[in-house]
Formats: sequence, C-alpha cells, structure tokens
Amino acid sequence: MNELMQYEGQMPAVVRDEQDALLNMDYDNVLALAERADKMVDALNKIMKAAVRVTTKKDWVMIGGVPYLQEPGATKVARLFGITWRIHDGYPKQEIDGEGYPTYIYRMTFRMGAQEIEAEGMRSAKDEFFAGKKDKRKSVDEIDLADVKRAAFTNCLNRGIKAILPGLRNLDAASLEDCGVPVSGSSGYTFKTGSQGGNTGKAEDSGLVCEACGAKISQKVASYAQGKYGHMLCMNCQKKADRGELDLEALDDQPDGPPPHGDGDDPYEGRR
Repeated sequence: MNELMQYEGQMPAVVRDEQDALLNMDYDNVLALAERADKMVDALNKIMKAAVRVTTKKDWVMIGGVPYLQEPGATKVARLFGITWRIHDGYPKQEIDGEGYPTYIYRMTFRMGAQEIEAEGMRSAKDEFFAGKKDKRKSVDEIDLADVKRAAFTNCLNRGIKAILPGLRNLDAASLEDCGVPVSGSSGYTFKTGSQGGNTGKAEDSGLVCEACGAKISQKVASYAQGKYGHMLCMNCQKKADRGELDLEALDDQPDGPPPHGDGDDPYEGRR
C-alpha cells in the first residue's frame, strides 16, 4: 500500500490509496490533457496577435519599459471581440488624501458572449506621471485632473479587457513588434531617476544615460529600450544589441538596473 504525506499547517497527515495505485493516471487521459493544453496556448496566441494587429503605434505608450494600451486602442480591441461594458452605479468615485490630491476610481462590468467579469481601475493625481518626482512635485492646482480621471477609466478598461482576453497580458515591446506594431515610434516615459529629472522630451534634459556607453537619451528612447532589451540603451547601442555585438548579460550585473514593473495593467503602481 502506498502512502502520501500531506502537510496541513505544521502537522503531517497520511493519505492511503486503497487501490494501491497512487498517482497512476490513465495514459490516454494524460495525452488528451496535453493536447487540450497545446490548443489552449495556440488559441491564446491567436487572440493576442489579432488584438495587437487591430491597433497602431499611436494606441500604445511605453511607461517604465512596459507597453500600455491607451483608451482608443482598448476600444478597438473590444469592438473586434464584441466586448461590452457598463460603469457601476455610483462610479466614478473620488477620494481625497491628506494633502488634497484626488484619486479617481472606476468599477465596471465587462461581457463577452456569456462570459462576464468585473474590474476596478484607479488613478491618483499624486502619481509621478502626473505630479512629477517627489522633490519637484506639482501642486494639485497645476495638474489637469481631467487627465487623471481619464487615466482611471483607461486603467479600468485595460484591466477588464485583459481579464476577459488573457492572451493580452504580459506583453512586451518585442511581442508588439512581432505583430507589426512598431512601438519604437510610440510615446514613452520611464520612472528611472535621472540626475536632472526633466521631461521635455529632449535627451539633454532627461538626466538619463545609456547604460552601455553613457550617452544621453530621452525618456522615450529609455522606456522603449527598457521594454525590449531590459536596459536603457541609446539608439546606437540598441543596434549593436540587435547585431549581437553588445553583451546584455554583462549589463545585468550592474547594480543600477531598471526597476521592475507589472503586466501593463498599472504602470504607475508603487509610484505614488
């Protein structure tokens, strides 16, 4: 008789197989399960490619190296797959923190065929993207709160669509370009702290430098490189990486690497 030790809390429990055939799975069932899993992976990849191909580079923004689908692009994807949504009663909500910065919250229900899910999205005016870095943070009066509110709606829309279409999660720059969307031409912003912290779009004002050669680079170039190569690289060093002439693994050993980000649902996470 076989025994299997299972741990419940700190106390082990013994489970006995009376048929003396513990873990003896039917071979045909295993093959059927594997075949089904392969078909599921293929289906998710097809969904991802179809969804991305209906968008353009203007529908995406690179934030912290992560591709973030903006509202026009999310609407295109929703239309393609027949996804509908509705905003819950009482939303959007507004919460004010102790310093007077508002946070906008949306809760929505999404439907595709018989499938239905709920999602919540929020955005704070204190997010670095809107208010700037802590040492140069804008006052509430200097922030366009309509932009913050729209960003909260887009965040909820993205979360809902990606929940109902899981093939859209965890996309990177390379995946988008493989589908024909050249995100190198998309707008971009990186949370990497430069010596100056400027955000005029000019390389000399960003305070950011290429991790390989030290050349000054713009926020847009830095964010794109973070998403595709895992490092902030200038255009010349990106070309070297494409040709295999740049040792990216050596850059991985540098202590000042790019900050990690999530799946693109919330590019501002942890930056408030």
